[in-house]
This record gives sequence, C-alpha cells and structure tokens, in this order.
Amino acid sequence: MLFKILILKLFGYVNVEVEGFFIEKFINICFAKGIFLWRIERKNSTTITARISISDFKILPTIARKTKCKVRLKEKRGLPFLMNKYKKRKIFAITILVIAFLIFGLTRFVWNIELVCDGEINSQEILELLAEDGIKEGVLISKIDTEKVINEIRLKRSDISWIGIKISGTNVIVNIVKATEKPEIIDDDIACNIVSDKEAIITKITANKGTARVKAGDTVKPGDLLVEGVMEGKYTGNRYVHAEAEILAKVWYTKEETAELIQEYNVDTGNEKNKYSLKINNFKINFNKGVPNFENYDTIESCKKLKLFSNYYIPIEIVKTTYKETKLEYKEYTIEELSNELQIKLKQELLEENGISEEDVIEIIPTVTQTQTSITVKLTCSTEEEIGTLEQLVY
Repeated sequence: MLFKILILKLFGYVNVEVEGFFIEKFINICFAKGIFLWRIERKNSTTITARISISDFKILPTIARKTKCKVRLKEKRGLPFLMNKYKKRKIFAITILVIAFLIFGLTRFVWNIELVCDGEINSQEILELLAEDGIKEGVLISKIDTEKVINEIRLKRSDISWIGIKISGTNVIVNIVKATEKPEIIDDDIACNIVSDKEAIITKITANKGTARVKAGDTVKPGDLLVEGVMEGKYTGNRYVHAEAEILAKVWYTKEETAELIQEYNVDTGNEKNKYSLKINNFKINFNKGVPNFENYDTIESCKKLKLFSNYYIPIEIVKTTYKETKLEYKEYTIEELSNELQIKLKQELLEENGISEEDVIEIIPTVTQTQTSITVKLTCSTEEEIGTLEQLVY
C-alpha cells in the first residue's frame, strides 16, 4: 500500500471532489472496478474529497453518471505535472527525477538496525553476529533470510533464549530475550550430599534427611561437606538418601577503596558550542572546521538518521557535536568526610553485588588506614543466611 502511494506520487495523481446523494454507491463501484482511492475525506453528507491516479480518473465520469454524482478536478500533483510546469528547466526536472529514482532504489536496502534487548546483552557483539550472517547496513533486503540468521545466532549464543527479526521498510528490528541461568536440579530420588558454597561459620544446622557432618560454631569453606546423604541405622545399616537440611551460617563480605584527600573535578561552566556535519554512508562532510577555543572541554556527539517515513531510513545522518567548556576545581576532604563518603559507597556496592537486603545485615565493620595524601577504607559486612548446595553422591 505504501509503495503504491509512493509510486502514484512519483508518476502523478489528482485531487477530486465528488458530490451527490449516492456517495457510498460511488465508492463501492470504484473499489469493485479496482480503482484505488486514498485520503478519502467527507466534507459533508453529500460531498467527499479523495486522491486518485491519472489513469483511473478517466473512468470516473462513467461511474459518476451511473450514481448521479458530480466529479470536480481540484488539483494535479506529481512529477509529470511538476515537470510540465518546469519544462523549460530541464536540468531541474531531470535532477528531481534522478533523486526520486535514487530514493526509490535506496528503499531496497537495509539502512538501520534496531536492537530491542530484554536483559543485559552486549549490543556490539549482537551486531557483529548479525553482520556475519548477512544483516548489516547496505545489504539488499531481498537477500536476507531471517529464519537462517535466527537459527545461526541461537546456536552461537547460549545466553539467548529467544530472538525475533522483523524487517519494516529499510529498518531491521531485532528482539532478543536473555536466557536465565537455571541451577542444576538433582531429582529427589537421587542420593546427594549438601556441601558449602561459601566461607562461613555455622550458626544452626538441622538435617531432615541425611547425617550432619558439621555443628554450630564450625568454620567451613566452599566445597566442605555439611550434610552427607547417608542415613545410619542400627539394624538396617547405612542407606543413601537425597539430603535435606536447614543450614544457617554467618557470612562475611568485604570491599575496599582508596581515595585522595585532595580531589580534582571538571565543572561545567555553561559555555558550549555546537558543530554539525553530514554523514552519507561512510563519507562525512563537515560544515564547521577546527575546534572551539576552550582550554578544557567535554565532547558529546549525537547522530540522527534521516527517514522518509516511520521505518524508511536512508543512509544519511546529521551529526551534532557539542563542545562543553569545563574548568578544573579542587576539593580538600577531611579524613572523616572522605571516610563517610567511601563507607556509604562501599556499602551500597556490597549490597548490590551480593544481592543482600538491608534487613539481612547483622554488622558492618569499617577499617580506615591513611597516608599523608590518601585514605583506604575497607568495609566488612556480615549476614546470617542459608548456605549449601546439592552435590550428587558417588558410591
């Protein structure tokens, strides 16, 4: 539909006004005869306006007589009429025609790839994989086999559970769902032990199935046996079971950071300059030369791809480069100020990195060491949590 309208805009169409008491009948006959009307708008109960191709317009008088309607030509649009208007300006007309065919040709290629990722996926890695399998900017859309690309990527990436590729105009939309890691599950009828997965001090252990091999107060390291999948019977002897237990332990997490007492910062002065350039595929045209006369500055570059319609991108980008002036400032901390700031930061990082909630924290112990110019803060955070992981019993 969109290409048909684009072609009609290139080769000419007219705006018409149809008036009569049988407007609906007029429209139905047009559709029955395969006459393409678009932008149909009702002005009142007996009048509509619409757009129609030049060839179809010639058939309208016959349909108008049958339905007792009047058809008026309101406006002529498109390249044929434009060229006729500027027939004395042949170069202009030829240029317009060349541009039109060039744009039409560009719509046969991919000019933008949009990634929609559910979860943390490295976008650059995915773009490289897509390029290896034939999806990249400048590739003919007709040469893309989406099913083949999907299968190739799923074979190469075990961290992707689902991938969908949709081609819309000159835009390729790639939807990715990240796979969640599933812990190894051992069936309940398989004998197994429980071993420690952390360095900790046991605070409570209750073995529901199996035999506890540690007690409260014992220190354990990763891999140490906590509950053995063996039930000892005085008369029945030993039998192997799927160990089950409630094991609580005190666990410590540590993190440290060093910072200077005198720190320098780049502060934005509010002065900035913008420069623009045009990027056509890999060719760049700079409209401004040189760099701003700022002593210190940050550079921010943003690109905007041009498109004809919502998903019809063309290989032209407007690049905006913003230079923001900065000045260097210094701040001198006291040991107490810097220590408090680092402790807050380290605590937040410890909780986030280890998936600990504030309520689970039993104790936080900071250790501060200093030199003449810096301090080092080491933060130790202790929690009481369930530990242990299943390990299949070998016997």
